Amino acid sequence: MSTSVAIAVITFRRPALLRGLLTSLQAQELPSGGEYAIRIVVVDNDAEGSAARVLEEFGDGTPYPIASVVEAEPGIPFARERSVELCWNDDALIFVDDDEVAPPGWLATLLEAWESTGADVVTGPVKGNLPPSAPPWNAYSDVHDSTGRHTTGEELRKAYTNNTLVSRRVYHAVTPGFHPAFRYTGSSDLHFFLRVHRAGFRIVWCEEAVIAEEVPEGRTTLRWLVRRAFRSGSGDTISRLLIRPGVISYVLVLAYASARVISAIGFALAGLLLGRKTHLLKAVRRFFSGVGSLAGIVGINHDEYRERHGSADGGGAVPGDLDGGGGPGAARVADPGSAPLADHPDARLS
Repeated sequence: MSTSVAIAVITFRRPALLRGLLTSLQAQELPSGGEYAIRIVVVDNDAEGSAARVLEEFGDGTPYPIASVVEAEPGIPFARERSVELCWNDDALIFVDDDEVAPPGWLATLLEAWESTGADVVTGPVKGNLPPSAPPWNAYSDVHDSTGRHTTGEELRKAYTNNTLVSRRVYHAVTPGFHPAFRYTGSSDLHFFLRVHRAGFRIVWCEEAVIAEEVPEGRTTLRWLVRRAFRSGSGDTISRLLIRPGVISYVLVLAYASARVISAIGFALAGLLLGRKTHLLKAVRRFFSGVGSLAGIVGINHDEYRERHGSADGGGAVPGDLDGGGGPGAARVADPGSAPLADHPDARLS
């Protein structure tokens, strides 16, 4: 009997990038000796269904069938949750982003790692392809390149949805998966995988299952780097406090955030004394990540993805949603005390 695997893609008004991803997925090789039924599931987060024009180009004669649906409720968590719903009966689902391109051996490598390790979750690195216009300092930063951070088989405490296989037993147990508090801020995937690890599931790294990402010009600026570091730090804090609220958690987060800021000063001094640009960029990221972590304690985050949906998106607030900050401004948790939804499993993990 074949093993069913769905590759889940969420997209929002990026037709050229989506076309590139789907083309690369149709060229994927499969492991020798195994029987797999592969399909692709596309969730279009544009209420107007703009991805349909790209999907029509692939038709019915592709190696791997494509199913699609429109999720009109704006926000990454809602699109991801819809993906899980559509893949509920598959043996595994693989999350990838719509701005990525997979080399032909990527899928086979990921599946082989899943089979050989017996892990519940297998995640791999993303290597960014910088545009020609990228400022030179980008070459000294690893913000767009996660290769080399871990070794194959290494067990991790978290993962993200940019290149990750998740076994069915995981998303059947940790459900609902993606918290609407992260509608426009990102980090709903971090929050999910922190819960996955805390529930006792194994997350392992596969260095060879690398996937490429097309980095837009807007993500090569220092302004973006600072905002991303802040948002990542804040998202990490909010995720951990949602999962396990209480005084001890606040103290631990405060200590971690303070350590990030202090270590940033050390990297900055080392960078200046040794003339190492990598240290200076690491100092910038650590400092603003630490500041973001501190801001997350009081529920402040940055609505990074609201700019793509626009302020008049029709997405009403939900309990625990991030309110405010239309576009580049900061966002505030509407009610930190009630942020975990009544039907969300955060409370069961505390």
